[in-house]
Amino acid sequence: MNGQRGFTLLEMLAALVLLAVCATVLLGAFGQSAQALQQSARSDRLNLAARSVLEALDDGPLFPGHQQGRWDEVQWSLEVTAVPAPAGPDQLLRLDLSLRGDGRQAHFSTLRVRSAGSGR
Repeated sequence: MNGQRGFTLLEMLAALVLLAVCATVLLGAFGQSAQALQQSARSDRLNLAARSVLEALDDGPLFPGHQQGRWDEVQWSLEVTAVPAPAGPDQLLRLDLSLRGDGRQAHFSTLRVRSAGSGR
């Protein structure tokens, strides 16, 4: 027997197969992570659009009816309806906002109080 030590060809092949399996698992995990990040970004974009549209409504009078428009390539549609409330000077309004963009849809609902005579 000679005194040389080293790895056999079979051991090297087994190590390469193990490395390939680990790399495949890691690349799959990174791919799923990137896809989840893209979905989250699209969802955040719709949330930002909803917040912007609803905040813009605070700048002027708000009346029951239907409005629609675009915000940064996101289409939105707003339905404002009066909610029956006890008699008083203020009126309760329900806002239903639907958004569509990047192949996704979102729907938001909220309530607003409008002071009588001010439209706000």
